Amino acid sequence: MYFIRTITAACLLIGLCVPMLSPVILQLKQLHVQHEMLEKLEKQELISIRVKTNSIHWVKPKKECVLGTEMFDVKKIVVDGDELVLTGLYDAKEKELKRMIRQQSEQQSKQSKQTVQLLAALALPVDAANIFSYRAEPVVLKNLFRQSFYHSPFLGFLTPPPRFV
Repeated sequence: MYFIRTITAACLLIGLCVPMLSPVILQLKQLHVQHEMLEKLEKQELISIRVKTNSIHWVKPKKECVLGTEMFDVKKIVVDGDELVLTGLYDAKEKELKRMIRQQSEQQSKQSKQTVQLLAALALPVDAANIFSYRAEPVVLKNLFRQSFYHSPFLGFLTPPPRFV
């Protein structure tokens, strides 16, 4: 029996940790891809492109930028008036990783919204939630403890306890 409990607890712990570790794993993959691109910048044939200065969005200043929808790793920059001549490589792997990170964050936000809705639905039963609303008419006391899902034994009491002076 103790062995089954241990296995169950370990499985639940792993199941809860996987969603929290997946962003870390994606970040590590991104660092690995960036390191690979630095090696490629040194070894491969580089591309030179001419771009307007105001159309560049820098991810890492003077190292990595976004041109349109493509990531571009920069090795050398030459300023020519209001234009820049960038020498480097396009980075398709990192673009794919950033897309995966964006999808995962959207999926986690949807899951967190669903979790909050589920917890809100389980927090108070419908009958018990109506007790806390203000009513001008006399309230008929009924024992909500037996009708509720036994969240709290104090849901049926509408008056405060007496004060002894």
